[in-house]
Amino acid sequence: LLTMIIIMFDLHLTAAHLHLILNHVPIIGMAVSCLPIVIGILAQSRTTIAAGLLATLLCAATVPTIMESGSNAEHAFKDGSTLPPLDEAGKIAMHIHGGRAKQTAPVIYASAILALLALLALAKFPRPAAWLSVAVLLGNTISIALSVWTADAGGRIRHTEFRPATPWDQPAVTTSAPSPTATPIATPAT
Repeated sequence: LLTMIIIMFDLHLTAAHLHLILNHVPIIGMAVSCLPIVIGILAQSRTTIAAGLLATLLCAATVPTIMESGSNAEHAFKDGSTLPPLDEAGKIAMHIHGGRAKQTAPVIYASAILALLALLALAKFPRPAAWLSVAVLLGNTISIALSVWTADAGGRIRHTEFRPATPWDQPAVTTSAPSPTATPIATPAT
């Protein structure tokens, strides 16, 4: 589908474009996938739980492409083929973002493995499947938090407004002596 859209609109997408298109899927998708899991547990509906578990698997399935496109985008910045080049703070943010992504991905994969186990258990072992589904909710919550943490660093690569202010970013405040032409304030005589 994505390839068809790219061809149809004659888009010239880079690895950075693909990364930016897909990197929201784990955050938003896993949050949305929690809803049917919770509803299914409360309503004791295996079908509803299965929908949420399947959504979790689909979200996790985007992570390898996100990691690969992010790595390719990083190389494009480093070899100068992506313009304009990054400033020093952007380079630091890119390094931090990549490190955080490498820490986050295994947690998303673990949540997906739990979702797969819960899906398999739904048919024959409904009670353990419910507990596994609760574990998926916890895994998704941790995955979302780590994904937001990773995205925070990613946003700082190009968005200077997302970067924390540092002392050298603030305009200098100088104190000046009173001007020699200033008139002193008269104090009333007592």
